[in-house]
Amino acid sequence: MASFSPVLIAAAHGSREARAQTETHRLLARVRESRPALRVDIAFFDIHRPTVDEAVAALRGAPAIVVPLLLGAGFHFTVDLPALLGPARAARPLAPHPLLTEALTHRLRQAESRAGRAADAVILAAAGSRRPGGNDGCHTAARELGAALRAGRETPVPVRPALLCGGSDTGRGQDRSLARAARELRAEGFTRIAVLPYLMATGRFSDRLAVEAERAGCMGTARPLGAQTSMARLVLARFDECARLARTESRAGAGVDPMGRTRRVGQS
Repeated sequence: MASFSPVLIAAAHGSREARAQTETHRLLARVRESRPALRVDIAFFDIHRPTVDEAVAALRGAPAIVVPLLLGAGFHFTVDLPALLGPARAARPLAPHPLLTEALTHRLRQAESRAGRAADAVILAAAGSRRPGGNDGCHTAARELGAALRAGRETPVPVRPALLCGGSDTGRGQDRSLARAARELRAEGFTRIAVLPYLMATGRFSDRLAVEAERAGCMGTARPLGAQTSMARLVLARFDECARLARTESRAGAGVDPMGRTRRVGQS
């Protein structure tokens, strides 16, 4: 197993938005710059080709790790990906991770610089999911970002999650629209509210978010996570984590199912 040198297949959602496609390719360019010896391919869950299974098949049996460029374990990860992996392994989604918190903090600082003032509150806005647990990642990211801001600033900065699709958080029984989050923060005395997109790239969701943020009187909207150093490092961290697991399981004599879960020899 010492020669185990898998290809990294970055699996993006896929979008008809040219801006989103450009951002995805820019992110992967940063990944390649960070590790020139690593082969980095791209695949898509929807709209574009190659699909994940096509990218895996093109390697003709060479080892591969699919890193989903997804912020949570939604439908693409839990349903689509297992059926497309073939002999490849799957890394975990990008969130939660300290590097994601670092990337969000960087986008916040950029937004504050453009606005010429520091935010006293933040809304972390996701596209939203109607699947049970589909919005948990955004809530976790909001908590972790809030903790990082408390540790790094003299005055605590609250971070509230918000959802664009419907604004209703299934299973939590509450409206989590951006407008409501902004109203609640203002009622608590916060006036400089920055909006952080919990999105990978610019597109229709980020456009809608900017409109809603302006309508809600927020001080500014940050850029989506996109192509930045912390995100490139995060993609590589997920790849390395999965590769280490493969090596450990091989040394232990374990089998591995397509999603990277351990299966001891003799188990079905």
